[in-house]
Amino acid sequence: MRYLLILCVFLFSQCSDQDNYLESEKAMGDNSYDMEEQMQSPRTAEAPPPPETELEKGSKIIKNGNISFEVDDLKNSKSSVDTILKKLNGYYENEQFSSYGNQNNYSLKIRIPNLRFDTLILLLENGKGKLLDKTISAKDVTEEYMDLNIRLTNNLAYLNQYQEILKKAKSIKEILEVQEKIRSLEEEIDSKKGRIKFLNDKVQFSTVMLELSAYNEIEETGNSFFKSIKSAFQNGFQLLLNIIIGLVNLWPILFLIVLISLMRKNIFSFFKRKK
Repeated sequence: MRYLLILCVFLFSQCSDQDNYLESEKAMGDNSYDMEEQMQSPRTAEAPPPPETELEKGSKIIKNGNISFEVDDLKNSKSSVDTILKKLNGYYENEQFSSYGNQNNYSLKIRIPNLRFDTLILLLENGKGKLLDKTISAKDVTEEYMDLNIRLTNNLAYLNQYQEILKKAKSIKEILEVQEKIRSLEEEIDSKKGRIKFLNDKVQFSTVMLELSAYNEIEETGNSFFKSIKSAFQNGFQLLLNIIIGLVNLWPILFLIVLISLMRKNIFSFFKRKK
């Protein structure tokens, strides 16, 4: 009876250990890391958008303008535009001066704060120049801007998830697969950030292409005729001087020609006696 009691206690302890082992294995199995499952269904953890991509209130409108004027005094007109830009906090992105015949021209690429775009156009139109051409355009990029922000937020969430997965990866294959996903996501994130930055710049500062042109006065026909006659005499005199200078440079040849001319009779007589 004593031995039977000891045998029952031993069998009960073995069964209890086995149950504990099975429960431990089950818990480990539930907490085990499955990279494929997480790669296919990554967590949708929320990631705050970066500060530079937060959508401001109101629509995102890109304004552009092309406007050209003919002015009497190009220098003074350019100075007036300089003063206007200084007051409106604008600046020249590009400035080019050109001169063709009797025409002088300024090609100016202006960047102006979006809210002061209309003010700039109005001030230019009220200037002293003659308006030759004007084109104004506006493009609403609000939808694209919002879409980029949403996609960027999702990409950042996925990137955080894959970075966590990378920490738990065990095999070389798993590590390489996750690193490739991270590289691809980082490229998409950089591309979206660059596009958002570009849109922000175009929205905050509008672009105006300004052309200023002025024509020099043409001299009267009579004055032009006498000036041409005077120029012709000067050119002819200069040509004569050049010929004289050229002949002087050839004095050895001229000297030989004159010498042969003076001694030609003696030379002919000499050859006759030889015969």
